[in-house]
Amino acid sequence: MQIKPFLYSNFLLIAFLAACNSGNQQREETAANHINADTTIANNDTTTEVGTNTEVSNQDSIPLTLAGGTIKQQGMMEKGKHVVFSFDVPKAGKLTASVKPGETNGNVRIAQIFMPDNTADGPFGMEMTYDLKQTGQYRLVVSENQMAGDPYNGPFTLTLKVE
Repeated sequence: MQIKPFLYSNFLLIAFLAACNSGNQQREETAANHINADTTIANNDTTTEVGTNTEVSNQDSIPLTLAGGTIKQQGMMEKGKHVVFSFDVPKAGKLTASVKPGETNGNVRIAQIFMPDNTADGPFGMEMTYDLKQTGQYRLVVSENQMAGDPYNGPFTLTLKVE
């Protein structure tokens, strides 16, 4: 009669392990897509050198058009979330980027850059310089620095220049 409790406890253990493994697989699939469910974009205004404003909302990433190789993008950071910006690079060059919080001591940084071949690099700080060796679409992830400071909930400005 001791076999039933043993089988029951083993069944629970297997069910628990299967549930844990399922969560890992889902996180791996999300990471493979490079955009996770916590991505937030809320009513951002794009300002380019030529003074064009575009309102963007509810997308996986904010597409940027580098007029003259430069752009300033306003964004809104929500606690625990990140914002993804995408831009096309027609020829190899050098990227200079900076992110500035709208509030003093705001905890925001350039977290990662994804290349056209889906390789990634990072994390970075509030400023970065990077050699763009590939042509195609790049993605820049802006988020809180989870290793320092309090979560940030507020505006920021991203400035990009490709030469």
